[in-house]
Amino acid sequence: MAPPAEPIDRRHFLTVLAGLFAAGCTGDVATSEDTDSTTTVEATTTERPSATVPSTASETDDTVDTSDVVGVEPLEAPALAIDADPFVLGVASGDPDDTSVVLWTRLINDDLPESVELVWEAALDAEFETLTATAIVTAAASEAHTIRVVVDRHPSTPVLHYRFRAGDFRSAPGRTTTVPSADDAPTTASPSVSLAVSSCQLLETGHFASHRDIAESDVDLVVWLGDYIYEGGGSSTLAGRTHEPPSVDDLDGYRARYAQYRSDPHLQAAHAAHPWMVLWDDHEVVNDYDADVDPQRRLAAYQAWWEHMPTRLPAPSLAGLAVHRSLQLGNLGSIVGLDVRQYASSNGLLGDDQWAWLEDELRRDANSSPWTIVASPVLVSGLITSLDAAAEPLLPYTFDGAPGERARLAELLQATNAIVVSGDLHTGMVLDVRPDPRGSQRTTVGAEFMAPATSSAFPEAFADNVGLLPLANPQMRDVDTTNGWLRVDITASDVTATFRHVADVRSPESPVSDGARWIVRPGSPSAERLA
Repeated sequence: MAPPAEPIDRRHFLTVLAGLFAAGCTGDVATSEDTDSTTTVEATTTERPSATVPSTASETDDTVDTSDVVGVEPLEAPALAIDADPFVLGVASGDPDDTSVVLWTRLINDDLPESVELVWEAALDAEFETLTATAIVTAAASEAHTIRVVVDRHPSTPVLHYRFRAGDFRSAPGRTTTVPSADDAPTTASPSVSLAVSSCQLLETGHFASHRDIAESDVDLVVWLGDYIYEGGGSSTLAGRTHEPPSVDDLDGYRARYAQYRSDPHLQAAHAAHPWMVLWDDHEVVNDYDADVDPQRRLAAYQAWWEHMPTRLPAPSLAGLAVHRSLQLGNLGSIVGLDVRQYASSNGLLGDDQWAWLEDELRRDANSSPWTIVASPVLVSGLITSLDAAAEPLLPYTFDGAPGERARLAELLQATNAIVVSGDLHTGMVLDVRPDPRGSQRTTVGAEFMAPATSSAFPEAFADNVGLLPLANPQMRDVDTTNGWLRVDITASDVTATFRHVADVRSPESPVSDGARWIVRPGSPSAERLA
């Protein structure tokens, strides 16, 4: 992955991109500065913003006949001598499989002891009258008083309601679900799976109306592609959204940053409403980092990320954390999630071990799955920004900087019905995945949909010129800088991608509406626009 003569990071890219085309695609680059137990406990109920409770819109299929279900008895929560609600960061679930899902919460209070015993509960109903599982667990200060619990699904339904109790306090409720089994007979497979795909939520540049909309939707899973936090910044014109402290580079700092982001009620709502599969990009550590990053800083960042995510992954070590993983979607296919930062070097993006894993995953899917959703935090299909074929790539941290890897990936994708979802560039895009977007190997092997940014901004002064990009990029079908998220509906017969657009990212209650809608059919890798 050879760097350009003058390395340009993403933030510089976003401010100069349109200028390149306004100058006739000559490749001239103008830089700018970065801105960038047994009895029931009466629990205290704390008033919370309504957005932290899962919307009834996502519970329309939750009616379960519990008449024959023998529930478990509730446990008494161990005493906890604090005065203020410790569950201010809400709850979350994630990494579901066909039998279980991970539940998460974090306790925050200045008077917490080193370890806190608390109760978790899973139920078939939102009123928690029929508990299916409960236990006492311990949250330790060494892990920022976070808890990750693996709970099994109930035979009667994949949907579970859950909460946590500590002393006289209880958390907001959450709702989660497991995914269909890959071993299900075709007649019992889920007829569809719906994903919400998103990335890039800079607190300082906007509110999270996108997450409010996701919370109110009927999707089955949120796929997060990275930039959950931003490590830098320190300035915002929006009240209460300035990073504190301005920048972070150690464990305490990263923990504080996650706590600040998870305080947002709409982000809490999206976590409480649906399970998440979370990947990372660069700002979880530092802008545009790669394998040469300070290992101590990386460990601090990875530890804080792990503490705050509902994941099955083990705790990280100085050697790193293998975050690339797959999630089976019953007989409909799988999601294959990549890590494009941790192993990135001049030899490529993914590293040998991840490549071996990826090849195994894609070859298996080619023989057994209708669809493969490749989740890449960065652009796969390429972005041409100069008519000079000899010019270095402007975005060397993407697959543009590793063309051999893109060709290798394309060869694997060609053997299956592949959809790529990506993030990072603060734009929504539709592209054709090709072995070489600039050269003679232009056979389309799959469709790529770049999800809009949740709140991170594309420079407003240049947004009008982004429409010029398809002129120099034959692999690009559409581009739009509006914030929002991407809905992906998967059935055996097709995959539909719908862009959801936030009208005003500066308003937490902004309307969110449908944008362009595209479809991909088996055997026809290029996307077709529906609306």
